[in-house]
Amino acid sequence: MMPDFTEFPAVSKEMWLQQIQKDLKDKTLEDLSWKLSDQITVAPFAHADDFSVPPAPLTATAGSWEICEDIFVADPAIANRTALDALEGGVQGLRFYLKNGVDSDVFAQLLHDVHPDFIGLHFAGEAVDANPGILFSYISQLAASRKLKTAQLHGSLAYDPALHHEIVDWRYLADLLQFASESFPHFTVVSIQSEPGNSPVAEIVSMLRRGNLYLEKLSERGITPDRTAAHMQFDLSVGKSYFYEIAKMRAFKLLWLHILKVWNAPLTLPATAVHFNIDAYTDDLYTNMIRATTMAMSAVLGGADRLTVLPYDAGREASAQYPPAFGRRIARNVQHLLQLESGLGDIPDPAAGSYYIETLTRQLAEAAWKEFRNDE
Repeated sequence: MMPDFTEFPAVSKEMWLQQIQKDLKDKTLEDLSWKLSDQITVAPFAHADDFSVPPAPLTATAGSWEICEDIFVADPAIANRTALDALEGGVQGLRFYLKNGVDSDVFAQLLHDVHPDFIGLHFAGEAVDANPGILFSYISQLAASRKLKTAQLHGSLAYDPALHHEIVDWRYLADLLQFASESFPHFTVVSIQSEPGNSPVAEIVSMLRRGNLYLEKLSERGITPDRTAAHMQFDLSVGKSYFYEIAKMRAFKLLWLHILKVWNAPLTLPATAVHFNIDAYTDDLYTNMIRATTMAMSAVLGGADRLTVLPYDAGREASAQYPPAFGRRIARNVQHLLQLESGLGDIPDPAAGSYYIETLTRQLAEAAWKEFRNDE
């Protein structure tokens, strides 16, 4: 039964502001405003009266996120043991960072005793940048040896050729997406990595520009925008500014729907993989434990599809009291608590309806869209 609130009188924004001003005494509400940039000032108070219609969730479907862990591959045997330990600890996806090229034997060793049809398989690093197609070949060989169909697998390649290269082999990329569409329908190929900039909207605008560039160049080569979007993910970083990070992710998702609308493509929310901005961590390792929780909450409330929590001692392992395995375990457990005990994955767009976050989302989206349109 839904509660009946009709016995409580409605309180307008004006009435709230009068009470707030009374409580502030010699201060004004503007003294508490947050100046996010020269263009964006965030008021400390938001109300239903600020919206002509009640804000709606970005999605009506509840969907939990994938708990992921990064595996940096130097020695494949060690990397495999680390991966198996992560899986035993409850991760749902593995992202292997391949600095150097690997052959099929090394690849098989990496995934020894790993069941690829039960987890997300993700690959990043210089080896992926150099030859993403060879990874699909190795995955195909692995699937055949396990009597699996590649269509049963899901994962991603962190391939973003337009990030640092002025010359991109678009024909190769078109062929790669066509192959993925036929043989790896649940893999994303293009992974657009965020580039935090000097302005609060720069990160959003950068991803929109590159995402739109891929839609444009691949459509010229026969890949429809909806197919390109289906094999594209956005790799975002989150920092320690709790409300801003939530709103940033939601604003980006809104604007990506605008991009798809312009291309007459189906309006599907973008796939988002979220990692931590390491600059948010400090030399106080226990502060990092707490900070990891709030940053993870920002990612989840913002709608992350996949999340990698950075261990509390990342980059500071020499000063940690416990071995690295402990830090990785704590990082996993942060997500387990949010997913299994807090139930944040059971609610569609859990930040929806928060007038403060909705207002900040709208401000960021409007500023980013204006800057994006100025490029045209």
